[in-house]
Amino acid sequence: MRVVFACIGSLGDLHPMLALAVEARRRGHEAVVAAAPSYSVNVERAGVEFRELRPEIPSDPDDLAYFFHMSRGPERLLRQVVFAGVRETHADLSAAVRGADALVVGELLYTAGLVAEGEGIPWWNAVLAPTSMLSATDPCVLAPAPFLHPFRKLGAWVHRLAYIGGRIQGRMWAREYFRFRRELGLPPGGNPIFDTKHSPHGTLVMFPEFLGAPQPDWPGNFVQAGFPFYEQGGMSAGLEEFLSAGEAPVVFTLGSIVSHFEPRFYHEALAAVRMLGRRAVLLTGRNAEVPRDLPETVFVARYEPLGALLSRVAAVVHAGGIGTCAEALRAGVPSVIVPFAFDQPDNAWRLGRLGVARSLSRGGISARNLARRLNEVLGDAGFSTRARGISCGFDFGGAAGMALERVENGVRKSARPSMIREG
Repeated sequence: MRVVFACIGSLGDLHPMLALAVEARRRGHEAVVAAAPSYSVNVERAGVEFRELRPEIPSDPDDLAYFFHMSRGPERLLRQVVFAGVRETHADLSAAVRGADALVVGELLYTAGLVAEGEGIPWWNAVLAPTSMLSATDPCVLAPAPFLHPFRKLGAWVHRLAYIGGRIQGRMWAREYFRFRRELGLPPGGNPIFDTKHSPHGTLVMFPEFLGAPQPDWPGNFVQAGFPFYEQGGMSAGLEEFLSAGEAPVVFTLGSIVSHFEPRFYHEALAAVRMLGRRAVLLTGRNAEVPRDLPETVFVARYEPLGALLSRVAAVVHAGGIGTCAEALRAGVPSVIVPFAFDQPDNAWRLGRLGVARSLSRGGISARNLARRLNEVLGDAGFSTRARGISCGFDFGGAAGMALERVENGVRKSARPSMIREG
């Protein structure tokens, strides 16, 4: 069968789709990945057919800082980028699925159901982090309203009430989406942020139970597969040489987006490792504020594959994106998390609950604070012991295969005779 995998966002959104696409190819299917134009090289490098999908997340550092505001970021991104570009997204996704047998989408693709219905194919939505489930019985740390989280002790009614307000607010943010539906001659339909993003064919929950267990208010017909890892191969020769030359370093990374606009982090990171007498790897992205005249104990690169790197380090300091969290858990290394927006505060809380991470507020970035948090996770053997226990005690493989099996079975049940090739 021919399966289209589509996503909007960062590399943390793209890599799970690539993992699923590579698994689909391994199972003998045709795979297509629809993503932002700037990701065409990433997709083609994986040996997968690429299709362009708008909108693209802005890349200017000032724009990124604007959209990654802790409290206002979700509204700004949804209202001004995602819903403002809904017509272009719908057109691109419709073109990408033409002739396909199934569609799998990540977050923010709110017309996926319309596109799949127009093509007459089943579709699934993939959820990468517990935040996206918006559960009242296992409430997340909401980046725009973190003050609500301590009230989880009072019961689910607190967050059910909060989500009523969120639904009203979400419909206001989605005005352009509802206007587009009217243009198509369709009724308004459900709330895209809370309800209709989940497919009636099924939801692929791409995180493990130990991070977020199934809840009674999750959508029906889901499969909890676990983290899908996109294997990118080995590290650069320079990094291999650095790692072999001394003790395990500390890695500092803010992911594929935050690293581009946070001006202080890498300067403070360098000062912190000097205080601690530690070796370090700085993964900086396109950040223009990278320190110069670095000592031999510090290695700097724009990008290195975390899957290969983290198993050889002492700890990782990061922003809490779900992809980096997953790689840290798989490698069995403790984290210091500096969450910026979206799902990151909740991911930080969940890793803290597991006893494998400490958090530091975005406003608290300083060499002294980074050194203090690193001392906590490196000085207490319990953090490393618990991290290794999770790594050794959980099967981190097979998630992509489990998800693809659900898609294959769903296509067989709903399909035209030509959809499945025997053998």
